[in-house]
This record gives sequence, structure tokens and C-alpha cells, in this order.
Amino acid sequence: MARRLGEEPDPPHTDFSAIGYKALDMLNIDIKFPSEHTLCGRSFHGEMQYFFYHPIRKVLIGIAWLLEAQVNATNYHMQQLIDEFQHIYDTNNVACNQTLNNTTLNETSPKEKLVQSLSFSSGFHSRGLKKTKPWDPFHSDIQKTVHFWGYTGSLTEPPCSSVLWRVMDVTVKISFEQLYQMKNILFNNRMPETCDYTSVHFNGRVNRPVSPALRYYKCTRSDYVSDDERDLCGDEGCDVPYGKDLEQYVQPEVYVTGPPTQAAVN
Repeated sequence: MARRLGEEPDPPHTDFSAIGYKALDMLNIDIKFPSEHTLCGRSFHGEMQYFFYHPIRKVLIGIAWLLEAQVNATNYHMQQLIDEFQHIYDTNNVACNQTLNNTTLNETSPKEKLVQSLSFSSGFHSRGLKKTKPWDPFHSDIQKTVHFWGYTGSLTEPPCSSVLWRVMDVTVKISFEQLYQMKNILFNNRMPETCDYTSVHFNGRVNRPVSPALRYYKCTRSDYVSDDERDLCGDEGCDVPYGKDLEQYVQPEVYVTGPPTQAAVN
């Protein structure tokens, strides 16, 4: 699973420090509600996880971004991603309705009634924003820090593969409207041919506990500064700290008082 060398579009990739390998391609993005990780016991509205594969260690590397909804905190770059999901959701919904119209149904199921009560209009999204560039998973509206908690854990669902986790220490801010839109898309999306729901949200989820003896480490500004700040001011950084891409520095969500955990979700 080395980087692709053909003429196909180059996928998003990033260079991990201290892993003994070059830049790795992103393989998958998962979005979970609520967050699977907690910081010092605090849960968050959601979590976005990026996955990479290390071909030498033969292990997954996961980057976890904790999503925090706030009033009037529209994240315009995240909205580009949401709009793409909304387009797929709307397309599947139209196809599913056509399937249902071609099938004799005596009664709407209780689950179908629930989905109808939760569904949002497709006009709920975008608000006429123009897409000028491809969506960047490391855009400054998402990545405001280069520091993280790191530990070796696993996926919380089969096949429960081993993962080198990096839980970023600054949350990704979104609006409550964006939170509701993403949850509707994720929980209520249906297969166009069968109208089966693609999410297991209504069936409950199984999460695996993390050992209390979990070993972790925390990278902070005292360990290193961003590449851009180092290029500008040297290894020790500038007197006025900067974040990624010389954006304004954002303090970590919490200081080092305990390891990340994976929260039980009912």
C-alpha cells in the first residue's frame, strides 16, 4: 500500500514526523457522533477521523479531530465537505423514493415515519457559497494545531485493527446547524436500490473499553513549533507564537492532565 505512482489524481497526503517513512496517502475519513475520544473525561459533539497506512510497520495511523458545535460558528470550509455529502444524500433519496413508488406498500414503517420527521430540506445547506478550490482536509479552518496526544490503540469496530492514534489538541468549531445537517445525512442516508439505511445508528453501537494502563504521550509547543514558524524564526519559534500556516496560535483545549480515552456510546 505504498503511494500510488500512476496518472490518477493525487489523493490528500501528509508527512508524519518520527515514523520513519515519507508522506502517506489518506485512505479514509470517518465521522462519528458523538466523539469516540474524550479529553480528560470531556466528550464532544462529534469526531472526524483520518486514516493512513504505514507500509513498513503495517499499521494504521489515525488522526482524530474533535468537533465542537457553537452558536454562530459556521465553518465555511467544512461546509464544502458537507455539501458534497448532501448531494449524495439527496441523489440517493430521490432514487429511493422512485424505488418506493414502484413498490406496493400497505403502510409506512415506524422507522420511515421517524426519518420523515427528521429530514431537512436540501436548501438547508451551502447558502449559495461558491466552491473555488478542492476541499482540503488540512485547511486552517480544520487544522489549527500541530500538537496532539498520541497512543497505540485500535479501531472501535471490526476488524478492531491496531491504530497509532493522534488526537489533535484543538477542536474544530462548527455551527449547530452544520452539526444537525451532518447527523441527518449520516443517520438517514439510504441505498438507492433497496432503501436500506447505510448507518447502524438505529441499531446501537458497540465500543471497546481502553485499558486503564494505556501508555500515551503529548506533543506540545515546548517540543516543537510548526514548520512555517521554524522557517520564520528558527527552531525555538517566534516570540509571538504562530499556528499552522502562520495563522493565529490557538491554545490547546486542555493541558496535560490525563490520557485520551474512548467513550462508551449507547
